Amino acid sequence: MWLIFATITVLLWGTSETIFKKVSTIEKHSVLKLISYNGIMLGICALIFMLITRTQMNLEIIKTYLPVALIYIVSMFCTYKAMTLVKVSILSPLQNSSCAITTILCIILLRQEVGIPQIIAIAVIIIAMILLSINKDEVLRLESGDKEADERNAKRAYLLYLKGIAFALGYWLLDGIGSFMDDYTLEADLSAEQVIIAYSLIYGVIGIICAIIVKYKERDYKFIKIKDNKLKLLGTLVETAGQYTYIYAFAFGDAAIASPYIAAYSIVTVILSRIFLKEKLKKKQWILIGLILVGLITLSI
Repeated sequence: MWLIFATITVLLWGTSETIFKKVSTIEKHSVLKLISYNGIMLGICALIFMLITRTQMNLEIIKTYLPVALIYIVSMFCTYKAMTLVKVSILSPLQNSSCAITTILCIILLRQEVGIPQIIAIAVIIIAMILLSINKDEVLRLESGDKEADERNAKRAYLLYLKGIAFALGYWLLDGIGSFMDDYTLEADLSAEQVIIAYSLIYGVIGIICAIIVKYKERDYKFIKIKDNKLKLLGTLVETAGQYTYIYAFAFGDAAIASPYIAAYSIVTVILSRIFLKEKLKKKQWILIGLILVGLITLSI
């Protein structure tokens, strides 16, 4: 059963990630806007889901899941920030190798067992991540005829790229820890329904706070103007659906297996970004991304 939920999650999140990259900009409050849309949508869906399933909720449950939820929300801030600086076809495989962190923690702390191929896969993922992170092929050089100006522009572009990679690695670490804590929480304390509702309600509160901040900073901005925000709304709906299938994938399977399988949604992202965003990569980048994806698939076997 976990495989069905995990596969649906892969398709949904690969699609939503491509949509969010499409709408991401370098405007000052773009990250807060994405968090507000996601949070408010999740909060609304959580209330509906809670009424339909009649799931018992109380403040103690919210308190129990609060640390995990905050880790995930901060990781989402990191990924939205990175999207403004790095191609999503590079960003997605890099970030989603966070399952290596999850697998390591599950082995050490939960005594879940993996084989030699999985251990090798973790090593391959980490090496490929390092090489992809320091890849200067991503820098756009502006040929202005002024050598010093070109060097300054190249240096600035590379620093921005490294900044994006730093945010991506922040997501990598936090999401890996969050996924591990999800598995631990599901095994020890809460049901899958309580987890998704608690997470969504907490995210909803954060979303409302972000919306208030954006409205204060940009008084003319209209959140409910569908014409201008239809892609954000579509991405949010797809992302939200993925959150529900994701938590059930963890409820029915071990995080050591489910996490790397779901992380393979990067394959969907890379394909869609090539088709719809026209992102182009160097041969070296394709090889490194391929190694990461092979590692992810190996971890899920």
